[in-house]
Amino acid sequence: MLRGPLGAEDGVPVSLVKVLPDASASGGAQMALDDGLLQTVDQVMARRYAWAPPALSLGKFQAVELKPGLPFDVVRRPSGGRAVLHGEGFEWSFAVAFPPRALGAGRRAGADVALPYELVAGAFAGALRDLGVTLDDARGTPYQRSALCFASVLRHDLMSRGEKLVAVAQARREGRVLVHGSVLERRPPDELVAAVETLLGEPWEGDGLEATGVVVDADRLWRGVLLRLEAGLRLLKEAS
Repeated sequence: MLRGPLGAEDGVPVSLVKVLPDASASGGAQMALDDGLLQTVDQVMARRYAWAPPALSLGKFQAVELKPGLPFDVVRRPSGGRAVLHGEGFEWSFAVAFPPRALGAGRRAGADVALPYELVAGAFAGALRDLGVTLDDARGTPYQRSALCFASVLRHDLMSRGEKLVAVAQARREGRVLVHGSVLERRPPDELVAAVETLLGEPWEGDGLEATGVVVDADRLWRGVLLRLEAGLRLLKEAS
């Protein structure tokens, strides 16, 4: 179950990151919220959200021929990448939006594509390790171009025992940066998996965190991510 954000009641107030309330809504509403952050954010904001009903999100430029009778909505993300299946009970998503100059004032800071990924993925990596998850140091298999996000691994995605746990993607607009992604907790229900396999013509790959053998509490994970994101931004601010 999604819970409220980190706040002063936890004894560790967040000052550099504004944490929005957890949200459970349709895929269209969730992507509208992320796109809105990308257009208007004026301070670093983070949010966690669930998709209800289930939805399949496609990368900005991904071409898929849709079919009638799908048991999930299909929406398009403002970021690139491949198809991700979302739904309560097996997956949750997150977004971190950075306003102009939040990542530094120099020309390199504004153009550095890796830095936002490193801040967000690094926060997830540290939080997962704190909870006992051993992460792979490098991809266990060569990158394969697939229509399914969790069947391929890119540089900043997080893996454990060859299993992809966290997928991240990025979008930029007028100096703002949105890093959003998906945490796969377990294999989705068979009905959804079968529909995705039929639609995309590929077998499903991915059992997520469940395959690591470590029970990870989603609330604790998200709180750990927020603390580490705050710390990373403070270090960045001190160095600039």
